[in-house]
Amino acid sequence: MTKPSILVVDDEPLMTSIVSEVGELGGFDVIETNSVGEFQSAWQEHDPTVVVMDIIMPDMDGVELLKWLSEHKCLAPIILMSGYDPNYMEHASNVGTEKGNTIIGTLTKPFQITELEALLKLTLSAF
Repeated sequence: MTKPSILVVDDEPLMTSIVSEVGELGGFDVIETNSVGEFQSAWQEHDPTVVVMDIIMPDMDGVELLKWLSEHKCLAPIILMSGYDPNYMEHASNVGTEKGNTIIGTLTKPFQITELEALLKLTLSAF
């Protein structure tokens, strides 16, 4: 049986490392990316079980990336995270849902590890 996988993108390497460590302890293989370009390349090569993404990045914001994922027929549930205005994260979540993405939750940075663990467990129930 193949392990479930996470594709994570955040322009803060520390954040991708945190998500990676929590994911690996939860039984996932994790692909870390620190830019949208890296994420898009990794997306082409992998079929992740779940996507964990920052919504404020320098090269493309999360709303644009959610649109890109929709255009590429993303079936993986998505966890959004941001340390920015919670209203913008809600907007991104709404746009993602309208575009056909499955947004299973949001994390406001800094978040509790248990919050991420709970969202990842939700994705495992569908795997």
